[in-house]
Amino acid sequence: MTGFFGTNHQQDLQRRTHEMRDWIAATPGLYNAGRFVGVDDPDSLEPGMLAHMLVRDGILGLRMISPQQAARHFPPLEAAGCRIDCWDIFVGDAGNAGGRARAITARRLPEGLELLPPLDEPESPATLRVQEFLAANGLAPFPGTMLVDEASRAKTIVLAGAEGIAATGHAYFPHNAHSPFRDHAWLGLVAVDDAWRGKGLGTQVNALLVRAAFEELGARHVYEMVAPSNIASRRMVEACGLRLDADLRCGVAVPADAARFTR
Repeated sequence: MTGFFGTNHQQDLQRRTHEMRDWIAATPGLYNAGRFVGVDDPDSLEPGMLAHMLVRDGILGLRMISPQQAARHFPPLEAAGCRIDCWDIFVGDAGNAGGRARAITARRLPEGLELLPPLDEPESPATLRVQEFLAANGLAPFPGTMLVDEASRAKTIVLAGAEGIAATGHAYFPHNAHSPFRDHAWLGLVAVDDAWRGKGLGTQVNALLVRAAFEELGARHVYEMVAPSNIASRRMVEACGLRLDADLRCGVAVPADAARFTR
């Protein structure tokens, strides 16, 4: 049971990433993005491997790379006809982000909302509803195997009311043991239903993720990726104590005429 979800291309990428998970974990320079095979140190890979991955998958994600690496590797991808969509990277530790998150989560949830039980089956109706919610909110969904809670490795937050899911978020460790970011938990898949926006719910979900990453998963750092134009999300992660790291870059290369892979 794997719970692949989305378009045919999205499911193909999820299936390939799932099948290659042991290789990803053992190979310096790679990370498991859940939705595709990613690269966090292109200089560690064999020559030609980036081009091979791009042709094979139709997408290439480079995350947590230095500005110097971006300057070396982005131009050849663009010269090959790709567009590179970029996200800013915000990082927090247990002192700043953890303390801010505890203060935020001390507030009561809006009336009518509750924290749902953990997802425990990749293809359960509850997991499927989360995937459908993410897709409806413009986020490329994770496969069910990545969304289920796993002790010390992954956590999904789901807040719901009488009308269904109100907000979601997810935390996990993407980077393998070879990476300097192996103790960094990624926080994302934060989405809020239209009916609940403007009530600070995104910040509360984000703070719950920060707390879970430090207190349940044992992370030493957390990070989030925000599109430069997404002012609301930038304010949300900064409210939770994360700060922009100007020494890290994230870019996803796709064909120039392709839609953005995720929000």
